[in-house]
Amino acid sequence: MNETIATGLHLPDGPVGMADGRIALTEMEDDRGCLTIIDAGIKHREICRPGGRPSGLAVDGDGCFWVAGGPENCLVRLSPKGRTLQLIEGTEDGPFVFPNDLAFGPDGLLYMTDSGVEISNLVEGVGIRPDFLSAPYNGRVYQIDPREGRVLRTLATGLLLANGIAFDAEGLLYYSETLTGNVYRQIVGGRQEIFAHVLKTPMKEQLKGPAGMAFDRDGTLYCTVYGQGDVCLIDRNGAKSGHIPTNGLLPGNIAFTLDGKYALITEQERGVVERIPAPKPGMPLHMPSI
Repeated sequence: MNETIATGLHLPDGPVGMADGRIALTEMEDDRGCLTIIDAGIKHREICRPGGRPSGLAVDGDGCFWVAGGPENCLVRLSPKGRTLQLIEGTEDGPFVFPNDLAFGPDGLLYMTDSGVEISNLVEGVGIRPDFLSAPYNGRVYQIDPREGRVLRTLATGLLLANGIAFDAEGLLYYSETLTGNVYRQIVGGRQEIFAHVLKTPMKEQLKGPAGMAFDRDGTLYCTVYGQGDVCLIDRNGAKSGHIPTNGLLPGNIAFTLDGKYALITEQERGVVERIPAPKPGMPLHMPSI
């Protein structure tokens, strides 16, 4: 079994390994809705409750936290101590619907997936609605200028539950589409292509599909597969090169520690963070100063 380093979490998501060895993550459950820090002693403490249903998380070079899914489905920037500094509510065409995951790009801009479905049409209590497949979806991927606090471009539309997002070492953008099992790749602003398909068997009544993603330094993509209970490893050519089982069936997201030695997995069935030695060192995240 994978090592469990934190327990008692309420729908954990968005892990980020920080420079001082701590781990930042979000907790999405309605009675929590918070930004949480796990310190070196494996104790976790709440930093703040930004409001909404916080899911994706990114940390910039100033130590500030960017949280997808703040109050009224906004993108929120928080100070290192949790004070709200900035809110981004949507585009010129309307508000965000369900902000999901975040990644800074090599250009210093922020990229965000929007699952494209009202949360009430997907989630019931702490679980997924049984009729989730009949909900209307219009998942999107946005390019955001964090300094100006505005959306610059919509890079993809019409996705069936847009979820995880990541950049490879060459600066190509990847994002997952949970309901189809696909991971897409594109040159930023270019045409998207299907990079990989991660489901072992087709999804039926239970939600199952690709979620959070991270790259190692050899170019292997690690993709958590929610409902399948594993992390799918995908090589540079889009071929599945292995699977790492998780201790529960609902791994939500993945990140590497800053030294690249461990992969951190937020597992939502058991409310824990799992840690595994990285088969290959993890690729550092982009953390630009704003």
